Amino acid sequence: MNNKSNNNNNMNFTQLQLLLQNDELHYISDSSEFFSDNPEFYHYFDYPKYEFILFENTIFDFNNTIKLLNTNNIKYIIKKDSLNLDFILIE
Repeated sequence: MNNKSNNNNNMNFTQLQLLLQNDELHYISDSSEFFSDNPEFYHYFDYPKYEFILFENTIFDFNNTIKLLNTNNIKYIIKKDSLNLDFILIE
């Protein structure tokens, strides 16, 4: 899956955490182990466009999370990792 939102609103960590209260939000810069395990995505770790990451296995309700991101005009993309699990990169 490779979706991208059409929105342009950036939020800080606290705002996103309040919005996505049931999800475990991470800074991309704190996720080096994930990117080491998935080197095909390492350019996102080095690329400052995306600041936050959500992992499928730490999202309470994936569809609701996507709905909240869209409703709040938050830019994101969805990718699949080497285990075929979704992760969301947020600007």
